[in-house]
Amino acid sequence: MKIKLLFSLLLAGSLVAGAQNQGYKDGIEYYKAGQYDNAKTILERTFNDPSTDKSLADYYLGQVALGLNDKAAAQKYFQAGKDANADNAYNYVGLGALALLNGNLNEANEMFKTADKLAKKNTEISTSIARAYYNADPVKYAKEIQKYIDKARKNSKNQDPSIYVLEGDMLADQQNWGEAANRYENAITFDANNPESYVKYADAYFYVNKDYAIQKLQEYLNNHPESAMVQRELAEKNFKADRWKAASDLYGKYIQNPNHFPEDKARYAVLLYWGESYPESLKIANEILAQDPNNFLMQRVRFLDQTALGQYNEAIANGTAFFKNNPGANFTIKDYTTLAEAYSGVDQDSLAVVQYEIAAKQYPDNSDLLKNLSNIYSSNKQHAKAADAYAAYLETQEEPSLNDLYTMTGRCLNAAASATDTIQAVEFSKKGIEYINKVIDAAEPNHNFYYRKALLNIAGNNKRPNAEAIEAFDKMIEILDQDPANKQPGADALGLYKNAFAFEQAYYSIIKDEAKHAEFVEKYKEIQDIMAPKAE
Repeated sequence: MKIKLLFSLLLAGSLVAGAQNQGYKDGIEYYKAGQYDNAKTILERTFNDPSTDKSLADYYLGQVALGLNDKAAAQKYFQAGKDANADNAYNYVGLGALALLNGNLNEANEMFKTADKLAKKNTEISTSIARAYYNADPVKYAKEIQKYIDKARKNSKNQDPSIYVLEGDMLADQQNWGEAANRYENAITFDANNPESYVKYADAYFYVNKDYAIQKLQEYLNNHPESAMVQRELAEKNFKADRWKAASDLYGKYIQNPNHFPEDKARYAVLLYWGESYPESLKIANEILAQDPNNFLMQRVRFLDQTALGQYNEAIANGTAFFKNNPGANFTIKDYTTLAEAYSGVDQDSLAVVQYEIAAKQYPDNSDLLKNLSNIYSSNKQHAKAADAYAAYLETQEEPSLNDLYTMTGRCLNAAASATDTIQAVEFSKKGIEYINKVIDAAEPNHNFYYRKALLNIAGNNKRPNAEAIEAFDKMIEILDQDPANKQPGADALGLYKNAFAFEQAYYSIIKDEAKHAEFVEKYKEIQDIMAPKAE
């Protein structure tokens, strides 16, 4: 897999300090970036650290609870934060936000007034209150939202980043990505140490310019290599941009940060697999499975890696267990085809076919799967099934290519020629002739097309030439005769001439046309002499 790596020189040194962390502040960053589950994980993990401001951590845990629509938990956290430090204005903002959601406007306003008194001219408190009104009802409380935004502007002289982050979020909710990105850029202008601005900017601008979104995250990380959130976001953006190798390299450094998430290690294993770093991916998958044997994703990655490494027996054992131990799971096409590949690796092609058949039943409209199923049937000489599968593939194509149509004629010819039932041979022959006629009508004259048509007629006529086959052979010969080189020693066309003349002899013998029979006997001898000249 050839993926160009962006910023490779920058990445070399940017995450050297990746094992550092910011404690509970990483959780705050995740909350401000709108990643509530991640914020909750970090805040809970670091709550009892000596460096944690418990009152502030409680506030953000309460806000996370509101974001997850758990009002009871939010009430508990905000009250605990207030009890831990009655002078912390943020928990009053949280209690006010909860009151708004509960329909208690008067109570909310009292809480906001208290917060204002405790943190006079604090711009972030003002924007937090504006956000509380916005989250409750952006239409009903439009005046209140604007009032607190204006207050924040006045107190900060339009320079506080939280104002622009809020406005950016409001625009992003309207999917106005360009204007949202502009607001986040304003926030960065006034505070280059504001990680949520960079993350939200990258989220918004990713829809406009992926390269620039990634570059912006790298810009922040160059100056703040300890930010777990930005490390992770940079890896994710590379992943979403299909830069597998860059993403896996970044994840490898990011998971050294104590504030990484357990699922991130699993993601790293997946990225290593797609980056074709199979031994490294398998190692991590085995490490995770040692702690969590039921990890669905790692069960999958393990047998995918083993197949890629040619460890087919292990892949079969683990792949079979993967399907057995996860009944009802959402299996992918690759799950089935990879197990099929492992079976083929130990020459159990019949079992490989079964996996393709199961996949085709699960994904009947997947064209690539049907095409591959036809190929594996053909390689196993199950020619009737190969033709049927290819016909199903063609039905998924609005405008099949000439190559697809021609391939179908080959599937039909093999099926007709190998059929033990006369009726089936005739059916496949007729179908093949329909397809080869479509090719002949659409393409430039080609002797191979008429040769195929002749053989299809013979296969559907008890392996005997008929008038239609002879007509096709004659057309093939006409095209070949246009180039004298086709009858020179060593020419590829000599074998085609020889076969055609042999069938022409047989046909004219059947219909008792002695003159024509003699003509083609002589032509057959001429070709034989060219192919194997007699020694003088």
